[in-house]
Amino acid sequence: MARDGRSRSAPSVWEGMTRIMRKAVTGIVAVALAAAGIGWAIYTTRATEALSQRPDVIPTMVDVARASAGPIQKTVRYVATVEAAESVTILPKVTGILDSIHVDLGDHVEKGQLIAKVVDEEFIQRLKQAQANLELAEAQLARSRINLGVAEREKKRTESASSQGLTTEKELDTAVAGLDTAKADVTLAEAEVSRAKAALEEAQINVQNTQIVSPMTGTIDKRRVDAGSLVSPSTPICTVVRSSPAKIIVNVPESEIYLAQTGTTTLVDAAGVTNVIRGQVDRVSPTVDMSTHTTEVEISVPNEDGALRPGMSADVTFVARQKQAALLIPESALLRSNNSLDVLRIDGDIVKRIPVRAGISSEGKVEVLDGLEEGDLVVVKGQFLVEDGDPVRYENGPVKAPSTTREGT
Repeated sequence: MARDGRSRSAPSVWEGMTRIMRKAVTGIVAVALAAAGIGWAIYTTRATEALSQRPDVIPTMVDVARASAGPIQKTVRYVATVEAAESVTILPKVTGILDSIHVDLGDHVEKGQLIAKVVDEEFIQRLKQAQANLELAEAQLARSRINLGVAEREKKRTESASSQGLTTEKELDTAVAGLDTAKADVTLAEAEVSRAKAALEEAQINVQNTQIVSPMTGTIDKRRVDAGSLVSPSTPICTVVRSSPAKIIVNVPESEIYLAQTGTTTLVDAAGVTNVIRGQVDRVSPTVDMSTHTTEVEISVPNEDGALRPGMSADVTFVARQKQAALLIPESALLRSNNSLDVLRIDGDIVKRIPVRAGISSEGKVEVLDGLEEGDLVVVKGQFLVEDGDPVRYENGPVKAPSTTREGT
């Protein structure tokens, strides 16, 4: 027996409990390790299978658009020049001193409105002289006619006397010559009256021409002279333009002249004009310029407000082709490579590369002739970040696109 009175052969209670606890901990650790090993094996197997089926596990964010039916047109645009419908440089018809001018730059004038006036005193005096000359010529004509009557009566008297043998043959010849002279004097006097009348009419016209009037309704473009200037029929007074309707001149290449048929509607857009204006082809030149290989086309455009000013440049748009119900997608959806044209179509939650055939393209949209159907979703942004079969997600379309998988695609 030991000194402390405890038997060394019998184990203590504390040692027994320690052994039991060690065995329990060892078992728990073994179970935990076994469970962890099984879980890791399952995770590794599933991850391997997932990676083998879909390499990019995280879907790529893209923007999509839906193929829809709508109108589209192919247009051709040319640079053109705006010209006035009419432009007239006003010249005086008489020579003289300009007495007054009644218009200035930008003034609106009506047809027949007084533009300027030439000093008319000299022309009035010429008119009075012409009137006097006419009166003199008419008086001379009256006297000639009286003389003609006298000569006719003298001839008759002489012929009667000659038949009775009372006069000589010489007296008869003198009477006949006197009648012929009287007739010639009347003819000359009548010509003088006609000449005097013409001179009077000319003088009246010259007096009228001292008043310079506008030959048409329009706007004063340029005023070139002032009152007091000496003017003649070669001196420009001002220019009057009529710009409504405006005239648009465009040179169309000979290869596209088929677009510019008489009556064809066009769109005209000019700097400083807020709205696009519809015009109409009025005239087409029958010839082609050999140096430029273009044909001149004249387009008439309404211009009541005068927004289109002569001398402006403008863009003229012709419609080359158009459809009212075409299948359209954004042009940004197209993928071009190796002479092929494709789009990425959404099938469920993945993308499918689909070949398409395009038609008319205009203003960021393109017509799809083959490869898509109305309602299909196509990728318009982010298509270069994904490949055929990749998963995607998007926020600008439906929550989830219906599966559009088709045979052969």
